[in-house]
Amino acid sequence: MTMDGGVHVVIMAGGVGTRLWPVSRRSRPKQFQPLLSERTMLVDTYQRVRPLAPPDRVWVVTNAEFADVVRSQLPDVPRANILGEPVGRNSAPAAAFAVARIASREPDAVAVVTPSDSYIGDATTYHDYVGTAVEAAQEGFIVVLGVMPSHPDTGYGYIQRGERLKKPAAGAYRVARFTEKPDEETAGKYLANGGYYWNMGQFIFRAERFMESCALHLPEVAEGMRRLAEAEEPDPALLESTYQDLPSISLDYGIAEQEDDMTVVPTALEWSDVGNWRSVKEIARRHGALDLRAENHVGVDTKNCFVMADSGRLVVTVGLQDCVIIDTDDALLVVHEDKAQEVREALEEIDRRGKAEHL
Repeated sequence: MTMDGGVHVVIMAGGVGTRLWPVSRRSRPKQFQPLLSERTMLVDTYQRVRPLAPPDRVWVVTNAEFADVVRSQLPDVPRANILGEPVGRNSAPAAAFAVARIASREPDAVAVVTPSDSYIGDATTYHDYVGTAVEAAQEGFIVVLGVMPSHPDTGYGYIQRGERLKKPAAGAYRVARFTEKPDEETAGKYLANGGYYWNMGQFIFRAERFMESCALHLPEVAEGMRRLAEAEEPDPALLESTYQDLPSISLDYGIAEQEDDMTVVPTALEWSDVGNWRSVKEIARRHGALDLRAENHVGVDTKNCFVMADSGRLVVTVGLQDCVIIDTDDALLVVHEDKAQEVREALEEIDRRGKAEHL
């Protein structure tokens, strides 16, 4: 059932996903790949948000070179709602690109901004939490979803909750503080103390409320995006010149950490930002799918390894433990799960060696 009250959904699909190489490539980033199901991550995200808004209220912001890929994967979304950025400027300008257009038509509409490349285990429960966030947004708050941390992860941002809001948004709390990627000792204290949540990168707000915040904290972004929103479709020359002058800044730094009226809706969702192969492995392990395309893999004394054998070749592992093995047509990755964050460094070395065709 579609959520009432003029809700729009903005899907952010401009990431690169370098740590998920060799599946995620410059020419086909992870959001356009079927990493966690038979559908691509973008299509999974779209199916998750469909009960929140009809297709004509769904917006996708991506790199201009991938606009046609988005159109092919999401044929129900109107062409005018797929916005191609000429150059990436991080999540704050990307969100404003779509929200300015929503605000120019429906200033009181609520926008749900979601990444295209995260994993959420229970879509129905997610919709319930979004409903609470929409109620808080209608009261004038900018809302972020948080998830109960399961371990002291140093790769996520943390949100400390403050006082609880009164009805109608009784499930939301004022944000006391944001902390970006603390060290392991600090993250451990957060878990022990309670009242801290991982930042899911999901923001909910009234469209005009966000644009007012943008005008206060990122005036060049607000001005440029309002100017682009005046036309039915962005003028290519104006789009190019506008983006050249914009700062590269995230929603977290540019808006959330500057705002006084930030609230958090805590959730108990199964969630991951799917930032590296270890996170993919953990999701697969929870769902009993560590060995994908098992007919192409023979393991001897191989324990707790995630194997994705997509090339069609036979992959044989002997005596391996806690590893990720990704076999594609032109590249093979073997990495210990504890070093999954360092895949990006391997890509830098590939580039230095003049093998950019593999990136």
